[in-house]
Amino acid sequence: MEGHNFERLKAHILPRSVAQEFNAARSEWDLMYVEMSDEPDHCPCGQQIFEHCYIRNRLTRSETYVGNVCINRFLGIDTGNLFDGLKRIRDDPSANANESLIEYARRNGFLFDKEYQFLHSTKLKRKLSGPQLR
Repeated sequence: MEGHNFERLKAHILPRSVAQEFNAARSEWDLMYVEMSDEPDHCPCGQQIFEHCYIRNRLTRSETYVGNVCINRFLGIDTGNLFDGLKRIRDDPSANANESLIEYARRNGFLFDKEYQFLHSTKLKRKLSGPQLR
């Protein structure tokens, strides 16, 4: 796990948490949103990142970001498929969203019910029909 310093991440998360033991503190945090950047940044663990996971503590209302690896390994939130879906659409804007991206968009209020239903009905299709393109 070269570059990922667990102690540095703990030192960043614990002061922003009510609990002072990391395993308890990590349950206070929720994923708010994700972002992909073209410019490198650094996770609080010290690792260079391009995938930012913005998190908020439910108890302290503190907000911060961590990298995709840290959100998965240390906070136990799986964002792998979400970033896969974002990358697919970044690389090909006509590509279909995957399940993780559709659910993320719905949870964050980016989709109306009809859009949500449409994305679910087309997520596995290679080509959309004429009416679906309108």
